[in-house]
Amino acid sequence: MSCSDAGSEDTGQRSILYSILNRGAHCPQRRSQAAAAQQLCSCAPNRKLVLIRAPQLVFKAASEVLVKTFRFVKNVPCFRGLPAEDQLQLVRNSWAPLLVLGMVQDSVDFDTVETQQPSLLHRILTQSKEHTAAEIQDPGVPVSDVEGIKMFLVKCRRLRISVKEYAFLKGAILFTPVTELQCRDYIEALQREAERALYEHVRTVHRGSAGRWGRLRALLNTLRGTDAHVAAGLFFRPVTGSTDEHVLAMFYERQNPE
Repeated sequence: MSCSDAGSEDTGQRSILYSILNRGAHCPQRRSQAAAAQQLCSCAPNRKLVLIRAPQLVFKAASEVLVKTFRFVKNVPCFRGLPAEDQLQLVRNSWAPLLVLGMVQDSVDFDTVETQQPSLLHRILTQSKEHTAAEIQDPGVPVSDVEGIKMFLVKCRRLRISVKEYAFLKGAILFTPVTELQCRDYIEALQREAERALYEHVRTVHRGSAGRWGRLRALLNTLRGTDAHVAAGLFFRPVTGSTDEHVLAMFYERQNPE
């Protein structure tokens, strides 16, 4: 049966777009792609997307920040004493805020360019069979999220955070007591200890700056809200396939960032 024959039998009840979307009704992969594309289309007019201007350079810089940060983490005796499963869970849970904080410390910056989001019909018609729903959903990072990160970097640098303050902040971020941990209570105690050490340091060193502890505390709360999906889409996913594999490679130093 030709396309024209099918169209005449439908008697105009179904649009071309409907037919394209419904084409994968008996194929799970097509159904997932169509659903992803529909989701993308519904929000596209309201979200500007951006990509890193020099993805390879920023990928390398961000990877080097992670390697350096993970070396610091692995030298913390309390971390080394944890079960291996808890260590991996903490790394997976905290790599994104640790990366942003490390970028502040190492003065890593980046520029972005706006990207055009193809229409629903264009994506469905031009995608190959190898394309997945994840690829349809990841054309870039919302500009509002990126602007938030850049503004945060500027705000942090104005604070002129000291080496000791960075260390205490990293500890407070690393030891986040998520539910999957075997030693959750102990890790929660480590987090409180890191925050208390930061407070005592600020109180001792910055006696004339009553608001510094509050600013650092606000910074810490903002870091804990870092969206790992946004960080991955901005710094790693344009270059590497699996962000989780890349993060673990940096943790184990199985490869050098290229």
